[in-house]
Amino acid sequence: MTLRILSLCGMLSPVIYVFMTILGGALRPGYSHISDTVSELFSPGSPNKRLLDSLSTSTAVLNILFGVGVLRFVRGSEHSEMVGWIGAGLIIVGGVVNIATATVFPQDAWGSPSTFPGQMHKILVGILALLSILSTLLLGIWLNGADIFPGFGTYSFVTVAIIILSGGFAAMKLGSPIMGLTERITVVVVLQWTFILGLRIFSIAV
Repeated sequence: MTLRILSLCGMLSPVIYVFMTILGGALRPGYSHISDTVSELFSPGSPNKRLLDSLSTSTAVLNILFGVGVLRFVRGSEHSEMVGWIGAGLIIVGGVVNIATATVFPQDAWGSPSTFPGQMHKILVGILALLSILSTLLLGIWLNGADIFPGFGTYSFVTVAIIILSGGFAAMKLGSPIMGLTERITVVVVLQWTFILGLRIFSIAV
């Protein structure tokens, strides 16, 4: 695949994720984007789970391909450094973990007895959050030093700060009437960063 196609994957993944969330909520009676988490759309027995699982897997695969593109971009740069390689690699790892998070280890239905897959889901969500923070931070450090996209390094650092603050707030609000909203703030920040990085690379790729 060309670098333009791989960077396009980074732009498509957030779009499909948003579409998936909106569609899943529309197809599930009584679902609220304010009070319900995204993971609840994938709980065992959820309506249209197979469709949503396929969309979730698609976003994860696109993220993996995007990570490959970012790694190729970093390695092909005049300022190729290990910090950028690791940051790109963590995007790939995050995509792999994301596949298991929704499909293999779905969240338990809210209020239902705890299961092993449900417990694993919580662990994997925490790992995904850490991978998002580290990949954004490391690529921000690399981009800031390479000065390829002026200002994007600083934007990455601000993104990391927002992820940490909003993610911590979302964890505090689990079980509250606004837990869905607080979760989505963090998710949107991550999706936005991914889309913009994909767009930046796409704009200069040949």
